[in-house]
Amino acid sequence: MEFSIGEWTVLLITIAFGILVILFLIQAVIRKRYAWSFLISLVFGLLAGLAAIFGEVVFSGNTSLQFFSRSLHLNLYGFHFFFFYIFFERLISKKINSIRLSIMIALLLTQTIGLWLVFYNGINGFNTDIAWVLADIGYWTPALFVYLGLGVPIFIKTYLYTKEIRPIILSAALILVGFGFIISMLNDIYFILGVFGSPATAPDILTEISEIANIFPSIGVILFVITYLTNIDYIYRLPNDNYLLMVLRKDGSPIHSVHFKTRKQVEIQDILLSGMISAINSVFKEVFKKEASVRNINSRGINILLEPGENILAVIITDNVSYFLDQGLKRYVITFEQTFANELKKKEENLKVYESAIALLNSIFPFFIVDYEATKK
Repeated sequence: MEFSIGEWTVLLITIAFGILVILFLIQAVIRKRYAWSFLISLVFGLLAGLAAIFGEVVFSGNTSLQFFSRSLHLNLYGFHFFFFYIFFERLISKKINSIRLSIMIALLLTQTIGLWLVFYNGINGFNTDIAWVLADIGYWTPALFVYLGLGVPIFIKTYLYTKEIRPIILSAALILVGFGFIISMLNDIYFILGVFGSPATAPDILTEISEIANIFPSIGVILFVITYLTNIDYIYRLPNDNYLLMVLRKDGSPIHSVHFKTRKQVEIQDILLSGMISAINSVFKEVFKKEASVRNINSRGINILLEPGENILAVIITDNVSYFLDQGLKRYVITFEQTFANELKKKEENLKVYESAIALLNSIFPFFIVDYEATKK
């Protein structure tokens, strides 16, 4: 059986998703780095490709099973878009935007209803046009929003912050994927107009290009794979400045601090910062009669994220608090207290023993770039 160009591109995309799934499973199991929303999106992409291949190869000649595999593989791609969206939200913010989330859920439901109406109507000999309208709108709208509306701006912002080449490659990859969906959208618009009685027909050139539209997403996904093969940790790169990580004892005295390289030059004095945080916590506990520590202090363009442990309080100063930064700080507190359990218990006064804590950053915060000169001051 010979594959068409479209089928070969689906196969390439499926293989690319499979490679990424393996890479991130290794990250989760060996390095204990978790980006579950991204991994789940890759799994759904892989399953969608497998469903498409099964439909063409295994179910060829069986109309009912082909209808089933087509609805299944497109629906699985819908879930891929949804969890990719969740990943981007967590990359840029601590909490998911409720309005964007509602829109994405509505589009996923629209696509799901449309696709399974296509399956039901198709196997029963009913007209599938209206069902395809729902499925099409719920398919390419979230894809364009996630890839071009969220992904590209995030990677462009990351490039402006880091001046690294990888964000440019990732932006180009998403633009190529988005371009493939734009072609599909333009072709589908003429179909939708026809369903509602418009005599407009798609230009021949658009019809011809749409037949090979999957080439662009396949190139984009391959660029993604190549980028992350060269540096798997880059998935955690944050598009903003992170200035300082500090560890305090419960009494507010600093025992360890690490300064990071940033685009904006901000001088932070460790002693003054620890004194300020200690004072704010004391006032908070005195006024509100709460033993819990303040968790976040923010002003325009600056955020102080705090995470208390049993014996320490960890602090990060950043431009923006994201889900990955928040979860990373929780892991850091647990790991720090496990690594220096004896020193913390006996309240070790020689702070040099905590200098080795800088090695903890690579596994928990791979996106931090340590400024060793500022850290030694």
